[in-house]
Amino acid sequence: MLDLTILKRVVFVGLVCQCALLACGWLWPGFRPGLLFGVMMIAAVAGLLYARDLARGFLAGMLGGAIAGAAGGVVAVAGANWLGEQPEIFIPYGAMVTMLTGAVGGLFGELDARLRAYIVRKLTEHS
Repeated sequence: MLDLTILKRVVFVGLVCQCALLACGWLWPGFRPGLLFGVMMIAAVAGLLYARDLARGFLAGMLGGAIAGAAGGVVAVAGANWLGEQPEIFIPYGAMVTMLTGAVGGLFGELDARLRAYIVRKLTEHS
């Protein structure tokens, strides 16, 4: 059901982007108000990338997206905690929120894969 090659690649990209976002928030305090939105957006994009590459159904895309989103989100929330931003109680909530946004990203990634397949099929029929 899960493709570990795609999942490893997407988790790596998500972790790198989450760490870069965390570093930006630590270096530039004016950047901090948008950190939660940025963390959620990176988790959703990781889910979208996984499901779009996988293209094997909504459940598989959402499951992989949830895993990719949660992996990056845990690193981001734990890193923010390590830097003194939030108490430890927010780590599970951050993981749940990023898992949810990763799953939603997986849903939209599967929709994108199906739309892309439909467009390619229609373009090749008329050519």
